[in-house]
Amino acid sequence: MKNMLEDIKNKKTVVVGAGETGIAAANFLSDKCARVILNDRKKLNQENIMLDKRVEIVDGGHSRVVFENADMVVLSPGVDRRTLPLPDNIYVIGDVELFYHYNKSKIISITGTNGKTTTTYLAGEILKKKYNVFVGGNIGVPLFEVFQMKNCDISILELSSFQLENIDAFVTDIGVILNITPDHLDRYESFDEYKRAKLNLFKNQTNNQIVILNGEDENLKEIVIPGEKILFKKDEFIKGNKITAYYKDREVILEIDKIKLKGKHFYEDIYVAVLLGLILNVEKRDIEEVIYGFKGLEHRLEFVTEKNGVTFYNDSKSTTISSTCRAVESFNLPVILILGGIHKGEDFKMLLKYKNLKKIICFGDAKEIIIKSLIEKQPVVAENLENAVELAVESADIGDIVLFSPGCSSFDMFKNYIERGKKFKELVA
Repeated sequence: MKNMLEDIKNKKTVVVGAGETGIAAANFLSDKCARVILNDRKKLNQENIMLDKRVEIVDGGHSRVVFENADMVVLSPGVDRRTLPLPDNIYVIGDVELFYHYNKSKIISITGTNGKTTTTYLAGEILKKKYNVFVGGNIGVPLFEVFQMKNCDISILELSSFQLENIDAFVTDIGVILNITPDHLDRYESFDEYKRAKLNLFKNQTNNQIVILNGEDENLKEIVIPGEKILFKKDEFIKGNKITAYYKDREVILEIDKIKLKGKHFYEDIYVAVLLGLILNVEKRDIEEVIYGFKGLEHRLEFVTEKNGVTFYNDSKSTTISSTCRAVESFNLPVILILGGIHKGEDFKMLLKYKNLKKIICFGDAKEIIIKSLIEKQPVVAENLENAVELAVESADIGDIVLFSPGCSSFDMFKNYIERGKKFKELVA
């Protein structure tokens, strides 16, 4: 099938999903002179889509007719191929595979259930000190934007399990898996299926690549993968008040007190980003400058404000219970947790072990599951996010933390986690 990608001219190609990735893929393929159909299950407001005029739009559903006689189907990350009426033996790939075929740069791929966006961003800022770097993928930038750069030395890709489902020949020069905990169990039939999608990152691995894995993760430490393998463990790179990263004869020692990014779970992200800088020979002073100057990304344990002795944090990007746990662990003070949205399959009972959880306020589609799972903590039900913030403020005393870390997806009430997080900050303000 690689030959078809090399001669895409006039080939019928169906791009499924009209989000940012799908539109970017359709425009890219149209520039390559393919006959492109952009297909989406929803009715589209076509006037608002920045699309090449040669691309045909078929919206309002996935009809089998759309896929008949197609040479190739390109799936957007959010599209499950099992829901499509695809003919037998049709060539199906995702945006990552399409990017890979035309890419000329070194590739660093970062995945994991939690922490991948922060790690990807930090690695990008560090490597930009020495190279022409593209940062894209699940972080919010379509992969095809790399081809607008005149010269790109390194592409740093944040990859989701959805993106890794549909790779064929893709190989990454350096592959990172930060952790694997249950997620997207509303899409996958089991945790094992989700894990296999993540491990697909190494599907075509050889001895020529580098693998960086969390050595404390039971799902990762024993896997057999060719290539240079680096396992990281917190108790090895954190000693006292310092984070130490080294690679061969190069070393960076960071003082934790100088790091503005708060939350112990961020130390793994920092360590991996620094390690990537060492592997690619970025100067020590440049690495330190990036880490010490970084204040964090929006919606990721983001400090919002302190009012009347109560501190508010926005962690709207938390869409899993494991990420909410990481957020709660970041504080030694009493936490009032606002939780809820659409349940993705994890067990809310994971939160029962935290003694600093002063109160849980739940809202949204998952509220009944939360009440049943956390009955020992006596969760309070809010009508909506506005009411949840009101209840949190009423319950808070001086020294308390109000933490908005939903542990669920946002689609019951919001377009995405960004809209949800902005709403929280508006309500707090």
